[in-house]
Amino acid sequence: MDELHDSDGDPRVFLSRWGKDLWLPGYQQLTAYFMETDDEGQIIATFVRKNPDSLTAAQRWRRWVRGTLRRKPAAILYVHGWNDHFYRIHASEFWESLGVRFYAVDLAKFGRSYRPGQTPGYTEDLHGYFPQLDALRDTIVKECGDDVRILVIGHSMGGLITSLWMHHRRPHHVAALMLNSPWLELQLTRFGRLLTTPVVRGFRMVGGKTVMPLNDPGFYGRTLYRSQGGLWDYERYQEPGVRYVARAGWLNAIYNAQDEVAHGLDIQVPVLVCTSDKSMLQTRWDPGMAKADTVLDVQSVRAAAVGLGKVVTLVQIPDALHDISMSCPEARRLYFRIAARWAMRWAWDDSWLPERVLDKALDAVAASHGDEGWPEGGDGRDGAGAGDGAGAAGEVAEANADVGEAAILHNDGDNPQDASVPR
Repeated sequence: MDELHDSDGDPRVFLSRWGKDLWLPGYQQLTAYFMETDDEGQIIATFVRKNPDSLTAAQRWRRWVRGTLRRKPAAILYVHGWNDHFYRIHASEFWESLGVRFYAVDLAKFGRSYRPGQTPGYTEDLHGYFPQLDALRDTIVKECGDDVRILVIGHSMGGLITSLWMHHRRPHHVAALMLNSPWLELQLTRFGRLLTTPVVRGFRMVGGKTVMPLNDPGFYGRTLYRSQGGLWDYERYQEPGVRYVARAGWLNAIYNAQDEVAHGLDIQVPVLVCTSDKSMLQTRWDPGMAKADTVLDVQSVRAAAVGLGKVVTLVQIPDALHDISMSCPEARRLYFRIAARWAMRWAWDDSWLPERVLDKALDAVAASHGDEGWPEGGDGRDGAGAGDGAGAAGEVAEANADVGEAAILHNDGDNPQDASVPR
């Protein structure tokens, strides 16, 4: 049993100590045990971060510049999608190379948090994830200090969950929300969701865990993993023998959450919504799917995103996959450049980011395939010391670079057939 201690913020959750991560070399995990239970037992979540002892000299330097020299510590809280968990080292290392501390959560019954006897990924209310996000937020604040400004990043179902969390909880220390292909609307559009709601509720009457008769053609997996023709060697981090299937209670929870979004949210912080420029939702394989969203209808997502809050930035990334961070190198590089520049302006209010530092980080993330260490080059210092110190003192980059093409909208006011691949 892990050694437990009070969360210091919420007596309903107890945390283990940080220990070696089960899957990712150079990373650590922490288990959060909640007092809440469901019909399958105690609610458990897992937090993941990079081991501070494994930071490179450059990463240590930039953390110090942000947190001590500039007194603007920055952190990311990352939430995965359906049938998924955290393993995207290339994304974590990108932000760490900019001096931003990266934290991820494996939600209850996903990835590291799954326990034998549980129904993988099952919930009947997305609001039930809020305490898990609260606990990770509190952990970040405790470790980074009260001056920390947190950027929340949600992918697919994680984007839907974090949107609701931001609307209902308005969490302290969270400065901005970034959504990577969020599952804000059903593949069939809002009208299709309304038409099929009675069907889902009919299956739910039989039992919340009733399996829905939905077929996964496997196309998204073919676009991701090298063993199936994709680019990534992350397949070894998938959970053997754990099968995620769409169940009536879970799908009803998704419908309820999407209905909330359709009626409009009031997220008080700036929101960035990134999608591919096109979807390919069809029953036959096409090689063009390697440069398209094969899970969601991006037009429906973008239409729903307008109602998230008062300041919403919409960006289309040409040739991007559903998980834009795992797209082809050109799309991936553009996504991370826009994300970094937008975050500097809207999340951290900090224009300090030397172009040479960002370019090197972008080169590394564009070259990554999930099977290599993060290249720092040379002696590992990557220019730390006099070069970056001078940059911290006087180098100012344009905060809006590469975001000009995005439409900034001022408002007043995941595909269930793809159930066995990460979203």
